[in-house]
Amino acid sequence: MHFDDLLVIIGGFGRYQKIRLFLICLVGILCAFHAMNMVFVGAKPDYQCKISEVNLTRKEFVNTTFRDFEIFLRTAEKGCEIYSPSQTYDLIVSGNLTIDGSTVKGDVNLAKDSCDDWEYSRDVYGPTIVSEFDLVCSQAWLRSTAKTLYFFGRVVGSVVFGQLSDIFGRKPIFLAGLLSLLVAGCVASAAPSMAVFIPFYILQGAAQTGLYLVAFTMCTELVAPQYRLMAGFMIQGFYSIGYMALSLLAYFIRHWRYIELTITLPVVLFSVYLCVLPESVRWLLSKNRMDEARTIIRNVAKVNNVEVSDTMLEDINEKKEQAEESDVRKHTFIDLFRPLAMFAISINVWFNWFVNAMVYYGLSLGTGNLGGDPYINFCIAGAVEIPAYVLCVLFLNKLGRRWPLCGTMVIGGISCIVSGFIPDDLLPVRITFAMIGKFGITASYAIIYLMTAEVFPTVLRNASMGVSSMVAKAGGMLAPVMLELRFVWIPLPLILFGGLSILAGCLALILPETAGRPLPQTVEESLSNKSKTVKQEKWDDGKNTVC
Repeated sequence: MHFDDLLVIIGGFGRYQKIRLFLICLVGILCAFHAMNMVFVGAKPDYQCKISEVNLTRKEFVNTTFRDFEIFLRTAEKGCEIYSPSQTYDLIVSGNLTIDGSTVKGDVNLAKDSCDDWEYSRDVYGPTIVSEFDLVCSQAWLRSTAKTLYFFGRVVGSVVFGQLSDIFGRKPIFLAGLLSLLVAGCVASAAPSMAVFIPFYILQGAAQTGLYLVAFTMCTELVAPQYRLMAGFMIQGFYSIGYMALSLLAYFIRHWRYIELTITLPVVLFSVYLCVLPESVRWLLSKNRMDEARTIIRNVAKVNNVEVSDTMLEDINEKKEQAEESDVRKHTFIDLFRPLAMFAISINVWFNWFVNAMVYYGLSLGTGNLGGDPYINFCIAGAVEIPAYVLCVLFLNKLGRRWPLCGTMVIGGISCIVSGFIPDDLLPVRITFAMIGKFGITASYAIIYLMTAEVFPTVLRNASMGVSSMVAKAGGMLAPVMLELRFVWIPLPLILFGGLSILAGCLALILPETAGRPLPQTVEESLSNKSKTVKQEKWDDGKNTVC
């Protein structure tokens, strides 16, 4: 008996699965904390040059003159240079220079001094790595570099943790991800400099991504085929809850070190999963560890109040999965580029992944640039993800994949562009359009994830998903760099995000429709797109309800 058939008999989504699925999904909240914490940990508060105390205490100044003196000094180049305090003071005393606020009266050439100390506003943010390590002016590049390197860590995590989970099992790598996240988060929160913070922030990215990928796999392998779509979107929903909760934590905690600790220390609570969570039965069967698999299956049946006979357990197999694995060994990464039709599909899919990831993280990390309260903006950006996932679950099977993917990306792209041109005095309208853009890109990200698993044949599916994940991380690495373009022209990042989204959405219409069709087993099936629908023919891999 195939395991999928047995799973339906013992309860494909019974009490056992519901409890474990909920416990695994809780990790999604934790992963969201660490995926988005740089929005507040690395926030850039308003700042200005700090004038040396020697000049602040000169008794010759009356209060009004002194205040004008401070304002004038800082007008040389806001935040990075000031007019020489000593020279300016001497000219004022000699009567050769008069100041009125930021206006100079007098025909003099003033020298400029570079700032070596700054004052940071506490009106919006508390202490951040920017204010503590002076990541402004000549050191501003370290802030965006830290974000980019974090996504590099995510690339490493997606590759390393994925491979290790296939070799050593889901459960031990899941627990290793938790331990890595605990160590990285605690050390980063106590970092005395950026030289210490950045390496452990990279590790934080690797651990967070690896943990989430393994958790996602455990969710989908835990339930029967017809519940996999729901299980996948369920953990994404918990991710969105963590997204929103982070804004509340950051609002009340403020200090970046305490934010890091607060989102890291709960990892300790997940240590109980060592005794609660089972290993994936599918993985055990793939490794021919039959006795362990049968023990877990009996436990599942017991909790779900279903009787399972020894005959069923003796005949259990994963022949179809094993056959797929043997086919995979006959194909290589090169087959994603041949024939020409497969090459076109691969490039199209990967471009969609790249754009989706770049725009998603660009909008997420850039909520502080929209204006208004960054905490509220960030919370709304997380909240719009939940209805996006709900609509995907409700309508994807009815409307297909291509048109919803195109529609959500085009709508999201247009909304981003419009948001970029809305003036400051219409702030609520600007934020509304930005959130529509976030809604669209969240939905399209979920659709392309699902569509990738459906459009590539079984013999290339693992390879294609691996490349897609790496391309997406590359897009995420580019997002912080794109956000810095606002210093060239404020609307430029949103225009680029929107334009690329529209382009990728239109290209998605060229991809084959996959809704209601069996998963292709071979390259020929994938390219022909002539398979019967699910209603006409039972899928030969037992996964007719994956999507």
